[in-house]
Order: sequence, then C-alpha cells, then structure tokens
Amino acid sequence: MNRDRKDPVTLTFGVLLVVLLPTFFLLASRYQSLDERVRQLEPKPLVPVPSPEDLLAQVGQAVSDSTLQLQQVWTAAPEPTSGLVAAYEVVRGDQAAYRLVVFRYDIACGVCRDVLAAALYDAEGDALVQVLLLDYWEVRGERVDTAQFLRQFAGRSVAEELALEANVDGISGATFSAGGLVEQLNTAAAWVREQPLGTPASEEERL
Repeated sequence: MNRDRKDPVTLTFGVLLVVLLPTFFLLASRYQSLDERVRQLEPKPLVPVPSPEDLLAQVGQAVSDSTLQLQQVWTAAPEPTSGLVAAYEVVRGDQAAYRLVVFRYDIACGVCRDVLAAALYDAEGDALVQVLLLDYWEVRGERVDTAQFLRQFAGRSVAEELALEANVDGISGATFSAGGLVEQLNTAAAWVREQPLGTPASEEERL
C-alpha cells in the first residue's frame, strides 16, 4: 500500500479550508467595518441642557450675584441638534439684569464632543457679558482647556459679527468646536437684537 497517497476526502477538505478561511475572515472584517459605519451614522444622544436651577447657579457664579432669578421666555420645539435651544431673562427683583441664550452645535467629528453653551448678555442686549460652557470640550478623549479662549468674548458688542481667525482667536486642537461656538454666538446675538425684553413673570414662574 502507498502510504504517501492522500485520501481524496482529506485533500478536498484541506483545500477548502485553505480557501475558505481567509474568505471568512475577510468577510467578517468587512461586516465589522460596515457595522461600525452604521453606528457612526446613528444620531448621537444629546447631552441634556442643565435644569433651570443649575443654569441659574452657573449664571450667579459667573457674575457673583446670588440674588438673581431665571425666567424662560422662549424654547425650541423640537430641540435642534444645532441651533438655539432656549432663551431666558435673568432678573433681579422686578428688573431685568441679563439675558441668557442656550445653544448647541453638532460637530461632524467622531472624536469630538458637541458644543453645548450659553451666551449671557446685558439686559439691554447690547453686549456679551460671558460665554458659559454647559458641557466640557473633549477631543480624542482629552479635555480641552477653554478658559483663555472664552475670556475674549466678554464685552463684545452684539452688533459685531464674530469670525474665527479674523476677530476671534482660535483654540489649538479644537478648531471644529471653536468654529461651531462662534457660529452659534452670531445666531444668538441676532436673536437678542431682534427680540425685545419680555414682560416679567409672576413669582410662581420664577426660580
């Protein structure tokens, strides 16, 4: 008997194994890539806007005033992934002290957090007092230091059109976030210019 002669069944199985295994792994990797692409196309869950109480606490801390109250005057329905979300009057007693506009910006970047922030204006709607980040900035898992970037907005006129790298300094490593924030600041400023101060709310409606 010739022991070197291969069994046809074993030979066929071996050939199929050699051919099919790489094909299987190739298809599996493509399926994984497709699955990953599908997940990337799914809408990201929105980071929730802070409660009115938390918003008021942030405003009070920003302007060092604990006597303020918050009155909502407008809200977007449905809430956009990019755009203005809500607007408030910040009152002290019976007088308007500030105006607050909350906005979002959806960043088409898989390694960046979207922008969620608020613009605090003076009561007349003439100038930007401060920009409040309502969610931290993150790029590739690293938090971004935004303190110096945000300081440049204090005191800017509402009539001034803001533009990154023109009259606004960018922030290294977070160009998309900075550009989105500037874009929404212009939208918020336009809304403030067009909207008069509302009638003060009743005590029950204030926070």
